[in-house]
Parts: sequence; structure tokens; C-alpha cells
Amino acid sequence: MRIAIASDFHIGFGKGTEREQEAFEQAKQAFELALKEKADLLLLAGDLFDSDVPSQEAWLEMFKLFSVLRGQKQSEICKVKKIKNEKVENFLFSTIPVIAIAGTHEFRSKDFKNALDVLQEAGCLVYLHAAKAELELSGEKVVVQGLSGVPEKKALDALKMWGPKPVQGATNIVLLHQSIKEFLPFDDEMIASIALADLPSGFDLIVDGHLHWSSQENLEKKRFIVPGSTVITQMKKLESTKPKGIFLFESKENKLQFIPLPEQRQFLFEKLEFREARAEQIREAIGKRLSGLLSNAKGKPLVKLKLKGSLAKGLTQADLDLREIRENFRENCIIAIDADFEQASFKQKLQELREAQLGKKSIAAMGFDLLEKNLQETQFKNAFDVKRIFDLLANNEIDKAVEVLSESKKG
Repeated sequence: MRIAIASDFHIGFGKGTEREQEAFEQAKQAFELALKEKADLLLLAGDLFDSDVPSQEAWLEMFKLFSVLRGQKQSEICKVKKIKNEKVENFLFSTIPVIAIAGTHEFRSKDFKNALDVLQEAGCLVYLHAAKAELELSGEKVVVQGLSGVPEKKALDALKMWGPKPVQGATNIVLLHQSIKEFLPFDDEMIASIALADLPSGFDLIVDGHLHWSSQENLEKKRFIVPGSTVITQMKKLESTKPKGIFLFESKENKLQFIPLPEQRQFLFEKLEFREARAEQIREAIGKRLSGLLSNAKGKPLVKLKLKGSLAKGLTQADLDLREIRENFRENCIIAIDADFEQASFKQKLQELREAQLGKKSIAAMGFDLLEKNLQETQFKNAFDVKRIFDLLANNEIDKAVEVLSESKKG
């Protein structure tokens, strides 16, 4: 069986900017690639949307995306059996079947349906969370087990509690959407609690969404891949060295290949270092570097400049006005500048800002993390489901929140 694998479309990203169609166009290319490669099955590893409550415009783009698949009829009707907690549901696909998990961007507490519940009800895909899907095509059986994205601190416990086991006589695949410790430069259980050693054994392939750059690891008895996002949202350095695309897994031959999207925006990442520099020196250096980068650029690229080092005595980062630079190059590139100069008065504030912006979290996500951290220092700790209470309050379900808290207190 030929299985196409993609992740992190982030439909809805860039709304109101010149990049607002980019997420849709890149995701569409991923679907078209799957069809071109004659895939029998398409797996999606989360963050199909950029928001847990997508806009009407994002929903329209998502349904347009799935309409791409309707033009490709399968040679045989494919039946997908979904099994969760011994409950069985059957889904029929006359087009290429799609199996997906939700990502952290779509995560909502159990009191609310998420975007993938809607897509499943609309017949677009089979949505898995601590569940598995079985299908057979041309005499071959494939079993896909999926755990949707959960808060990172609880991810390892959730994985252990779920405990997926491979099914004998089938090609076995696991879908996850979490950070992995070995792929991050720091150790913080709020950011990642799962290590490669924690991944289940005995599966033909383990797929992890969430991380935005593609990667594959052949571990002992574990074949692990990260499809990466199909659109650049975080502008990380690794994304400037690796193209966006999909994986194609041929189960009988146990063959895996990465196929880049045919058209994608170029991304250039540069780091500039200064020592006791004046504002005009920094602006001049940025201008020269940008001119050099853009001399061989294709189209209108993304450019991220990371500024490090120190400023001249008496100069603060607030004095570093880069508006003219941005305006001068506005027609030639989409530029982001990250200034991280060493100044005793700013050092702590910059560190807090970097932590808050890690992964470009939403205001709601940052508020939830802050609430959870603060609760660890009180007598409440893990006395109740923090995410559930947070979502209920955010949706003005105050009576329901009080009811849940009362039940927790009784327990």
C-alpha cells in the first residue's frame, strides 16, 4: 500500500497579511502530490487548522482543500473501521481515505467538540484520539493508531496510559503530535515530556507532527519520522535548510521517501553579531546583508535576521529604529528581525519574552500555561483538570465550571 503522510497545514495562518493564502496553497500542493503519487491512503498528523476555533474563511479553505480529493476515485470502495473503547464505527471512502489526529492548535477540553470532529462528521476523514483505524485494500491490512495533541506536561502520562500495541499480520503505524526532547535545545517538561526512548515499539512507522521541519530517524526497532509543516509559520533556522513536503511510505517494500512541494516560498535565515555597535552601524550592516541575500533570491522570500551581541554604551534596544530598513525592503522580501542584544537591564525581560513567544503561542495558550504553573505552587496542584476549567471559563460556561470544581472538591 502506498501511504502519503503530511502534517501541520495551519489553515487560517496569516489572515490579513500578504501570506494569508499561503497555508491553503501549500496544503493543496500536498494533497495534489499524494494524488500524483497514486497514494492509497493519506495520513495527517495534526494542526490542520491554525486555531482551535477556525474562522468561516478558514473553514471554507479547508473544505476547498478536501474537494481536491473528490476528483480521484478509488478502484474500490474503501471501508475504514474505527475502534475506540470497544466502540466500532465504519466509514466508507470512494476517494482516497484520510485518517487524521488533532494537533495542539485544535486541542479543546472534553466539554467541546474540536475541528476534526466536524471534518469527520462531514465525511472528510476519520479522526483518531486514543483510538485506532483498520482498513484493507488489495488484500493488505493497515492499522493506524493515533493520539491527538495534548498539553506537553501530560503527554508522556497520556502515551503510557494509552499504550498502543501493534496488530499481528498488519502494517502498523502510530500518529502523534507532541514535542520530542531530543529535537529541542532545552529540557523543560512544560515544553516536552516525551523522549525517543518512550515511543512504543513493534510498529512499522511512528509519525509525529508539531515540529515544523522534516526529519527521520531509524532507531532500534523504531522508524520515526517528522513530516514537518507545509507552511513556514515559526521561521526557525532549520526551516531555511529543509524544504516543505510530504512523506510517501510503501508498506510492502518498507520504502520511505520525502517528496518536496513543487512550489514553496524561499526562506533565508541569517545571524549578525555586533560588539558595542552604534545604531547606524547596525542599520548599515543589515542593509548590506539584505542586499547580498536578495541578489540571488527567487520571488519574494521570507527573511529572518537574528541580531546578537552588544550595543554601544548608553544605547538601548529601544533606540534601535529599524522601520526605515523594513520599508526599504518591503517590496523585495517579507522580513522579520529578532534583536537579542546583551544588556543587563533587558536580559531578564528578553528571556521572559522568548519563553512566552516559544512556538508563537496564542494569548490563550500563554494564559493557560501561566495558570498551570502558578497552580503547582498552591494546594490545588492537580486537584482538577486545569484545561477543562480554562476552556469553560473562556466560553462563559461559568455554571458548568463551578459544577466541575465542586465535583473535584468532593472527590
